[in-house]
Amino acid sequence: MRRKSSPYGVAHNGIGGVCGRSRSSSLAGFGFTLIELLVVVAIIAMLMGILLPSLGRAREQARKIACLSNMRQMGVALQAYLIDSEYRLPPSSCRCKDPNDHWLRVLTGYTREPLLVRCPSDRSKEFVDWARPLSEQQQARYSSFAVNALLDPVHFRYGPNSNRYNNINSIRRPMYTIWISEAPETESFDLADHIHPDMWEGSVEYAKQSVAWDRHKGTSNYLFADGHAEGFAFERTYAWPGDCYWYPETAPKWPENP
Repeated sequence: MRRKSSPYGVAHNGIGGVCGRSRSSSLAGFGFTLIELLVVVAIIAMLMGILLPSLGRAREQARKIACLSNMRQMGVALQAYLIDSEYRLPPSSCRCKDPNDHWLRVLTGYTREPLLVRCPSDRSKEFVDWARPLSEQQQARYSSFAVNALLDPVHFRYGPNSNRYNNINSIRRPMYTIWISEAPETESFDLADHIHPDMWEGSVEYAKQSVAWDRHKGTSNYLFADGHAEGFAFERTYAWPGDCYWYPETAPKWPENP
């Protein structure tokens, strides 16, 4: 076949291809060399190294917000409950014989949605199934939270009978008095739901054993007797000398004989 001449001086073979150049050689320029691939992989690895910690922090922040939101729901339920109880706080498990009188069960009756018994950051495996006898669940936890025993209906610090600080109208400053904290993931909180700040004796390190003080990146969430919830570093709530949000008779200051 006679070759046709191109007006640009390039010979064609009559089929549409350029004479002397194959299709495979024309596509070779679109590939990647090994070095280019390694550079791309290195860039992707570097970006993942930058983004993954940020994603982890974002997930932890989301868990903290979910926990704080749940505590605020507890506060809303508490305000409704106090009206019916003549402003007395519900008891901890130490002061109630019927599991249905447990403070978390009581508050759930004042919400449209069930309260979360578990903080999303709590790694404990087993929580109480209220449909089963508690005697069969000795290794379970009531919840991720614990109440301040100084606000129970009876406490030996305030006399052998009724505790006046179980009534929030008797608390000097309820907005500075912690009622609920986050409980640590230890065996001591299996079927336990309250803490005793009166046993801490001013020792921050000893007190930290009773509170999940670092559950949310060095902070923890707290529900106060007035129904509001906030997240703090533990030392903000308990530091000697300094503030003390745990003693109802003097909070946010320390009592004379803690």
